[in-house]
Amino acid sequence: MREGRRRAVKTIRFLAGLAAVSSVLSGYGCAPKAVRIYEPEPAVKARGDIVRYAMTLLGKPYRNAAKGPDAFDCSGFVHYVYGRFDVSVPVSTEGLNRTGYEVGRNSVQVGDLVVFRIKRDFHVGIMINEAEFIHASKSRGVTIDNVDASYWKRNLRNFRRVL
Repeated sequence: MREGRRRAVKTIRFLAGLAAVSSVLSGYGCAPKAVRIYEPEPAVKARGDIVRYAMTLLGKPYRNAAKGPDAFDCSGFVHYVYGRFDVSVPVSTEGLNRTGYEVGRNSVQVGDLVVFRIKRDFHVGIMINEAEFIHASKSRGVTIDNVDASYWKRNLRNFRRVL
């Protein structure tokens, strides 16, 4: 009998506590709410700004180990452009190949890096849309190419997201 009474008291206390908590929570509007998840506007704007700025450098000459602003090598170009927006990225192609995180071809966004392996060296550029990228070419200076062109497609290594 005593045991049954203890259980009853515990149950009543539990239910009373539950009612009190429920009452308090309902006063704070703790009902489930729809949550909208989206990419923050500043990141989207920064991507576009980076690409627009990179395009102002079209035609600048290539020079080995040059970091701008008058001439660039490929990694110096990426480092210089991102640096103008206070985004710190490595200055070497090897470092750029490890920075951020890898994204799939179908997830590429404006401002992502594209990395190629040409013979023993890496080459890097900045995606301006889902297929075209801007980079410092040894033969043409800062220019735009398409990752689907046979030369680039054959040497494509990965895409990297740093923003």
